[in-house]
Amino acid sequence: MSRTAKRSRKRTKPSAKQTMKPKTKYVSRRPSRCSRRAKLLKPPCSRITRPRFKQGAFSRTKLPGATHCFTEHTYTGAETGQGEHALPPQDTSSLSMYSYGVVNRGKHPAIVQVQVSPNAVDYAVDSQEVIEGGQTKALVPLRFLHYTRLVLLPVNPAQPTRLDVYFQAQRMLVR
Repeated sequence: MSRTAKRSRKRTKPSAKQTMKPKTKYVSRRPSRCSRRAKLLKPPCSRITRPRFKQGAFSRTKLPGATHCFTEHTYTGAETGQGEHALPPQDTSSLSMYSYGVVNRGKHPAIVQVQVSPNAVDYAVDSQEVIEGGQTKALVPLRFLHYTRLVLLPVNPAQPTRLDVYFQAQRMLVR
C-alpha cells in the first residue's frame, strides 16, 4: 500500500480484537537508587516496640522488617530447690551482645552461675554471683563459646527462693 493510500484511508474505531490486546508492563527487577538510599538512611530497627509477655512464658521476639535485631527470653518463677536448676542453653554464636537480668523475688539468697559450652553438653563455669533476697543483678558472660546458660543454686538448701530470669540479646546488622 502506498503512502498516499494510507493517508487517505478513513480512520475507523478499533475492532473488538484490537481492544482486547493484553498490555505488557515491563518491571525492573533492580530497585531504583532512590529506594536504596532511603533504606540506608532508615535504621533497620526503627519499628521496635517493647514486647509483652505472659507470666511464666518462654518467648522469642521476631520483629517485622528487621532481621532479629533484638531477642528476649523470659523464665519467671524459677525455683532454687534442693539442687541445681539449669535453664535451657542459649545459642549465642551469632549474637554481638547479650546479658542476663536476674531478679530474686524471694527472701533468701541464691547463687547464679553463668556457664559456657562449645557443644551444649559440656559446660564450664564462666562467672558466679550471689543474689540476695529482693535484689536485681545483670550478669554478662566474660568468655565466649557457642552456648551459654544459667544455673540457679540456693545458698542454703533448706531455704529455696524464686527467681525471674530475663535473657536479652542484640545483633548488629551489617549491610
